[in-house]
Amino acid sequence: MMAPMRLSHLCELIQLTLQDQFVAQQFWVMADISNHSYYSQRGFHYFDLVETTEKNHRNRGSIVAKLAGVAWREGAARIKAFERETGQVFGNDLQVLVQVSVDYHPVYGLKLTLLDIDARFTLGLLEQKKQATIRALLQEYPDYIREQEGRLQTFNQELFLGEVVQRIAVVSSRTAAGYEDFLHSLQNNAFGYQFDIHPFYATVQGENNAGELATVFSAIEARASAEEKDFDAVILIRGGGAATDLLIFDQFEVAAAVACCPFPVFTGIGHQKNETITDLVAHSSFKTPTKVAEFIIERNRSFDIRLQQAHQTVKQLAKQVLSDQAAGLQEARLSISTRTKDRLFQQQQALAEAVRQLRRQPAVYFDNHRLVLQLAHAQLIGHTRQLLKTREKDLEHLLRLFRLASPEKILARGFALIKLNGQPMADASAIKENDQLQILLAGTQIDALVKQKTPYYGDPFNV
Repeated sequence: MMAPMRLSHLCELIQLTLQDQFVAQQFWVMADISNHSYYSQRGFHYFDLVETTEKNHRNRGSIVAKLAGVAWREGAARIKAFERETGQVFGNDLQVLVQVSVDYHPVYGLKLTLLDIDARFTLGLLEQKKQATIRALLQEYPDYIREQEGRLQTFNQELFLGEVVQRIAVVSSRTAAGYEDFLHSLQNNAFGYQFDIHPFYATVQGENNAGELATVFSAIEARASAEEKDFDAVILIRGGGAATDLLIFDQFEVAAAVACCPFPVFTGIGHQKNETITDLVAHSSFKTPTKVAEFIIERNRSFDIRLQQAHQTVKQLAKQVLSDQAAGLQEARLSISTRTKDRLFQQQQALAEAVRQLRRQPAVYFDNHRLVLQLAHAQLIGHTRQLLKTREKDLEHLLRLFRLASPEKILARGFALIKLNGQPMADASAIKENDQLQILLAGTQIDALVKQKTPYYGDPFNV
């Protein structure tokens, strides 16, 4: 049995052995980052380098090797350059090719010191994984995802997007700055539009959280089913920071959930370079959460402008119809009066002539013509009554048209009457910014302040 030794002596032997073996040597090592921590005040990174068995498209594998790693100031500077070049945060679940030296300390143990990191390796590897995930999506979801002219075509992209986007499900983390930007843009829009927003919180970074993020879309569908009311759109938001970890949005589970979602999905995940797979399969993708909000407001504004133009068109048409019907009614009154007088005069003349004839004829001839006269008199009365009934129906029809075209009826159909200083406005050129408008709806008056005027050249009849 060997003589016992102190632990420090054993550690010294280990240190000398490792120094003899690895002194002045540097190695390029492929591994995954795990247990990463960054101490901003000192500028140091601490992490584990991990090797796993081959991962499938669901990012699962078993650990076969693991060593602690550290990046001091020089290594941290290389990491910062890596993040700028790749657009990816150096952190957990990222597979890298790093140059390291082997170091041992009796207290802190064996560590690999990061000296450099190959950005091209990571970019190439990420692109390979991305293409493998796309192939898996095409294979497992052929009814929802297909490739057409070099682009992904999905079920979600083909969903109808309503003219007005108001009932919105938002998928984001509770603390994401992009979520606050999105809410602020919607809630403080210049037109006073109101939105029904339903937040669904989830972790939106880290490959291992892909399953959790994907289940949120099932929760959204369940909520819509329970409330028996669909969402106009689902907004997937991430924002904040100059460099963003977007790996979760290239994961199979997240992309599949978005592509199969029964409501249009908008992505605003805060990146300026490459599109993620989630962007490619979503209904619409935007660079930032604020851009998503601006699109929604502009879409609602376009519908609002068309509605206002339709209101003006209906108002003008109603005035023209009223004017035309009033003229027609007056003409009909004059025509009825004139024709009635003429017909009575003709009948009176015929009656007088008949009386003169009767006075010259025998009693039998008188009796015969009396019957003819009575028949003519009855026909005259019947014709006159029928004519009056016809004209009365015409008048009733015109009156119904007047009532249907009345301002009260128009307002009851959902249109509005806009007044400036108590006067109805038919032309927007008289309205200026900061004017106080009165908007009359059915049973309600709304006072509004003009913040902005925007020209619109759409089709006024396309309501």
